[in-house]
Amino acid sequence: MPRIKTDALQAGMVVAADVKNLDHVLLIGAGTALTERQIGILQAWGVAEVEVNSADGLSGAPGVLEQLPAELVERLRSEVKSLFWHLDETCPVQAEIYRLALQRRAAKCLPAAPA
Repeated sequence: MPRIKTDALQAGMVVAADVKNLDHVLLIGAGTALTERQIGILQAWGVAEVEVNSADGLSGAPGVLEQLPAELVERLRSEVKSLFWHLDETCPVQAEIYRLALQRRAAKCLPAAPA
């Protein structure tokens, strides 16, 4: 599960693990879909990062990959991974760069919206 900085959290992201303050008091439970208010609370408590759910390892990318055929998504994943010398998906920085690169590549494959 990717860890996302609280500054980059978006409403609708689902928390993967309980978020607690320094006194181990539960702030937000696992499985909660975040609201703008909850994100503000996390920032006020000084929470730096939150672990979020992502069915395909791409947090914050709902919809883009689901709009493409599965074969195309797998091909795009392979192409994007080949751009990395050694992709460590457990590293939050590398995982985020990979996620963004895959989102951009997938967005280019979406049909143009009618004007």
